[in-house]
Amino acid sequence: MITLCQFPAAFNVPNPSPYCLKVETFLRMCGLDYQVKTLFDPRKAPKGKLPFIKLDDELIADSAVILRTLSERLELPLDRHLDAAGRGRMVAITRLCDEHLSPLMVYFRWLDAEGWGQLKPAFFGQLPAPLRLLVPGLVQKKIRKSLLAQGIARHSAVELLAFAREDLQALSDLLGAAPFFGGVQPCSADASAYGILANLTLCSLDTPLGRLAREFPSLVAYCERMRDKFWT
Repeated sequence: MITLCQFPAAFNVPNPSPYCLKVETFLRMCGLDYQVKTLFDPRKAPKGKLPFIKLDDELIADSAVILRTLSERLELPLDRHLDAAGRGRMVAITRLCDEHLSPLMVYFRWLDAEGWGQLKPAFFGQLPAPLRLLVPGLVQKKIRKSLLAQGIARHSAVELLAFAREDLQALSDLLGAAPFFGGVQPCSADASAYGILANLTLCSLDTPLGRLAREFPSLVAYCERMRDKFWT
C-alpha cells in the first residue's frame, strides 16, 4: 500500500503545492491504489518538505525521487511509448516546471504583496492569536531566504514575470496540438506540468503569475483536459 503524505487541498485545486499535486496526479495516471495522510507541518517530513510517501515500511521523499522509485520498482508502463528524444524532452519539461516555474509561483504567493495578502489569512488565519501574529512572518522570512539563495528573489516582479512568460510560452509550444506532453498518451512530465499549471490556471488565488498563465489558452485547455481525465 502507498500512503501519500501531503498538504490539504486549498484554493480550488486538489493541492496548493505543485509537488504534492504532481505526485498524486502521477499515482492516478498510473492507476495505483493509495491513501492520503494530510500533514500541515513539513518539518515532520524525512527531508523537511512535502510530499513524501510510505511504500510498505519505507519512507521516500522528494517528488522526483518518488516518481523514479515507483516507476522502477513497480515497472510502471507510463513512459514506455517514449523514444530517446521523447525521454529527453520529458526530463526538460519536468525540470522547467519543477525547478523554475514552481519557484516563481512560490514568489508570487509568498513574497509578492498581492498573493501574500490572500495566502496569509487562508494558511494562518485559524492559528491562535499569539501564533497568528508570529508564525506567518517567520515562514515568509524562511521562504525569502530560500528564494534569495536560489536567485529568484534577487529580481524584480517585472523581471520575474518576463521569465515566467518565456516558461509558459515554451510549454505552450512544446505541447502544440497534442493532448498531452507525452503526445497522444500522457507521460511522467504531464504530472509535473499539471502540478504547476493547475496551480496557476485553475487556482482561485488571484496573482500576477496566475493571470499571466491564463493568457495561454492551450495551457488552460490542457489543465481542464487533465482534470477531466484524472480528477473527476
